[in-house]
Amino acid sequence: MTSRWTRVPAASRRTAAAVVLLLGATTAACSADPVDPERAGTVVVTTDLPFASLNGGTPAGRSPGSVLVRGLVQSGFTTLGPDGSVTPDPTFGTVEKVADSPLTVRYTVAPTATWSDGVPVTPADLLLEWAARSGQLDEVVPELGGDGEPVEPADDVVLFGATSAALVRASAVPVVDGATLTVVYDVPVADWQVALDVNLPAHVVGRLALDPAAPAFPAPAPTPTPSDGAAPTREGATSQPAPSASAASTPTPGTPTPDATTGEGGGEVPDTWAQAVATAVQQQDRAALTAISRVWRAAGRAGDVGADPTLTTTTGPYVLTRVDADGVEVARSAAYTGAAPAAFDRVRVRTDLDPLAQVEALASDDVDVVAPVSTADVLAGAEALEDVALRTGGDAVLQVVLQEAGGGVFDPAAHAADPDPAATAAALRRGFVGSVPRADVADVAVRPLWARTEPSDVVAAQVGPTAPTVRVPDVPADGATAGGATSDGAQDPPTVRVLTNRSDPVRAAAFELLSDAAAEAGYRVVAVAADDPARALRTRAEDWDAALVPVAQEELPVAGFVSRWRTGGATNVGGHADPALDTALDALAGQPDAEAAADAVRAASQTLLDSGAVLPVVRTPVLTVAAVRDPQDARGLPVVADVPPLTPAAADLTWWWDWTRR
Repeated sequence: MTSRWTRVPAASRRTAAAVVLLLGATTAACSADPVDPERAGTVVVTTDLPFASLNGGTPAGRSPGSVLVRGLVQSGFTTLGPDGSVTPDPTFGTVEKVADSPLTVRYTVAPTATWSDGVPVTPADLLLEWAARSGQLDEVVPELGGDGEPVEPADDVVLFGATSAALVRASAVPVVDGATLTVVYDVPVADWQVALDVNLPAHVVGRLALDPAAPAFPAPAPTPTPSDGAAPTREGATSQPAPSASAASTPTPGTPTPDATTGEGGGEVPDTWAQAVATAVQQQDRAALTAISRVWRAAGRAGDVGADPTLTTTTGPYVLTRVDADGVEVARSAAYTGAAPAAFDRVRVRTDLDPLAQVEALASDDVDVVAPVSTADVLAGAEALEDVALRTGGDAVLQVVLQEAGGGVFDPAAHAADPDPAATAAALRRGFVGSVPRADVADVAVRPLWARTEPSDVVAAQVGPTAPTVRVPDVPADGATAGGATSDGAQDPPTVRVLTNRSDPVRAAAFELLSDAAAEAGYRVVAVAADDPARALRTRAEDWDAALVPVAQEELPVAGFVSRWRTGGATNVGGHADPALDTALDALAGQPDAEAAADAVRAASQTLLDSGAVLPVVRTPVLTVAAVRDPQDARGLPVVADVPPLTPAAADLTWWWDWTRR
């Protein structure tokens, strides 16, 4: 991902009138205000991404704000990079492919893998996640209500309702042997490295589901060590002071004792609850699984974790300590012993400020890092600040997706009177996507916000620059136009109803450029009026012919790509159908070699492009700005360094928080 780093001194400061009015009084007075001593060890970040759930298996847990917070508080066997690369964490454990036929994957939990309440991670935690994500134990299919949200099932059924496209292929209950868990797949899966990881703690879920009257195990506790606010780095870091003798000898209330796996009477209570979950899964105990699945579906939601501290139990260098209407706060975990410990005492993620107010808060030293929506006025406000590191970059690829099954202009059924309806529809599709002025969209809609932008050649849903690219022609394929239609009215031009969120300035500008260019190619473009464009994209195929949408990264990159483009795929919103492509996608879904899978994604992407099913246009712009402070003259404020652009479309944002770890 490209970005630009700008330290803006006073001499080169822009003086946009609106920005000066907004920031002038604050910046003039901030240096004289006393700084709260706790600010040195507390980093404050602002975004517009609200936190919803710690449960990464639910839609709420996969929302951008939840992904952001989980990346800060959760560790696991692997992390997923913005370009789809997989990074292992051997201090948590190992994931090994031990056989190809059948595909067999062994997980070994490291001794250093620990929950934030001091309880060791065990294979029971993985077994719980297999039960939730494989779908093998669900007794009913999840239902959606009229609002598109899941309907809560009856209390007497087993339903996790979170089936994974990869783990559904592992129908046998995994085998537990000491610190290992072995998963055997019925057929190979390409995403085996990231298919399974820890999520919710089995000992917490077990207590709540099977022994709700039992006293809770001590809640996760932060380390009460004060920080000097020094900028963190993994190597050659400016180290923070070690805990003082008094701090080390006076634990925070609830801090786990060295024998944290035992209860008051020495009984291994948390281990018993975790083992009860494992036994229920292994023996398929319906009564127990009914309660376990009910707790699993609900556990981790923002409101609940705010009320019950035991629900904040996670595995990362920070632990969630506060959830409110303004955002969340995390603190250094006392139990974490992995490779990337916390560099600050606390991190506060605020979501209560509008974009310009975020910039104002940075100017007044109330916050340290801001990631507001990128618009011209927000960028101007950020560039008007002194001593900041300003980074712009690209996030999800904005793509044109055509609707081939909704009865509209690109559906062969709409051309039944033609000698070859499929060929007619295909020619219209190629002509329309070929008319899209990709370079103009990049120059007009994005370049003012991200100087290094270029038209994107990425069909796959990735936010990194090394995703498989395709060859995109700059002219309509085969010279196709709108069936001979012209813009002078000699023949009624085909009407293309375009669905997009025009409240977004980038998409609004792209829509106008696309409309003008399509008119020159013989099409009439009209905007689709939809209160909820995202929902209309999924549920109202008959209302749109083309959609201009950013495509977010999937937690299972290959399975997500297959689901998006295979005939009848769960996320195939355009209704694309191609038997030959289906064969290639089926082979891709079962390709366990990462390099071969990337080649197959590239080939399938080229096929989709050539057929006129989709056209990548440009990456959407993002903006992140961090305060630049000299460690010798930080005035008691935290020092942050090397903060990359925040990309909300990423499926895993663990990598973004590297600057908060050592």
